[in-house]
Amino acid sequence: MTMSATSIDTSSTSVDEITPYQVISMLLDGALERVDEAISRLNEGEIDEAAVLVQKTIGIVGGLRESLNVDNGGEIADNLDKLYEYIEVRLNAIGSNEQPITVLDEVRKLLSEVHSGWIGISSEI
Repeated sequence: MTMSATSIDTSSTSVDEITPYQVISMLLDGALERVDEAISRLNEGEIDEAAVLVQKTIGIVGGLRESLNVDNGGEIADNLDKLYEYIEVRLNAIGSNEQPITVLDEVRKLLSEVHSGWIGISSEI
């Protein structure tokens, strides 16, 4: 699945003009792209490259989690915090007995749901 159809075009936007909404959208796009690339690398037997991409995804999800305002964000922020924490745990479990592609597929589905919801609120922002 390519995210370019729903991505925000920032090629002609300066850093000062990027909204917090756009930043989160770009982070979600980036996480999904890294997950897809990690799956491709695993399918090609490039384990080390896939591991780097998984670590980058963990970093992006951490950034998404840090961006939450759990003090004022109510139930939505709390639920997203728990979801992002779960995603981080799942990604970190890849090195154990978990099947990497199974975990990455699960993470992709979860992030896609968040991304779809985020894109869905664009008209409200």
